[in-house]
Amino acid sequence: MAELEQIRAKLFSLADKERAENGKRYLKSSYEFYGLKVPEMRKIMKEYRNMDFYSALNLFDELWNSGNHEEMNCALYFISSYVKEHPMEIWKFLLERIEKAKSWDQIDEMSSHSLGKILLERIDLMNDIKKLSESRNPWLRRASIVSTCQLIGKNKIELTLRLAEKLVYDNDIYVQKGAGWMLREAGKKNRLVVREFIIRRLDMQPSAFSYATEKMPELRKIKKEYLEKQKEEIKKKNANKS
Repeated sequence: MAELEQIRAKLFSLADKERAENGKRYLKSSYEFYGLKVPEMRKIMKEYRNMDFYSALNLFDELWNSGNHEEMNCALYFISSYVKEHPMEIWKFLLERIEKAKSWDQIDEMSSHSLGKILLERIDLMNDIKKLSESRNPWLRRASIVSTCQLIGKNKIELTLRLAEKLVYDNDIYVQKGAGWMLREAGKKNRLVVREFIIRRLDMQPSAFSYATEKMPELRKIKKEYLEKQKEEIKKKNANKS
């Protein structure tokens, strides 16, 4: 495919070995890296946004199956431009390929710029999102709640809160961070509702709580008091046993 070879040549010309090594280490990825910055990749992929739809899908697969992190990211950067005209095709197409995503940047790009845009217009697809939230794959669980970001932007936070009820207790740190991040964003739209949600779940995972309360530092004091009270109750119980 001519476009694929063109893209690879451009990526190779901008490759940075040190950045590649640092990126691979930072993301703990099994994929290969060129070492490019996100704006560089986005600029390259702007040139391919006028391809016919099915050629675009083919190019996506070539990039997505390459085993290279930046090539996979390039696939995500340009496929979102087809969402408006082909929402259901893109939805099904991406869900069939999402398992290959192995890092938070790929999951967040796919979730926020493609799946999230479609979900905003097709809330009836929430059952697919719920299935993702119950997956054994932690990246898919993160994808489920990050996909609600476009809904949050339109003051629709119900699905975010529903998913967060479980995901703030998730054992995976990236799922915790994703849930906390979306709660933080939801709090910008409806502070009182999200504040009450957090107060009822002060025992959520630390990373989820940290992200969720970035704009509500007063809740951190409440949690500190809550933990101190728990310690006192434990001491009393132990004292009564002895």
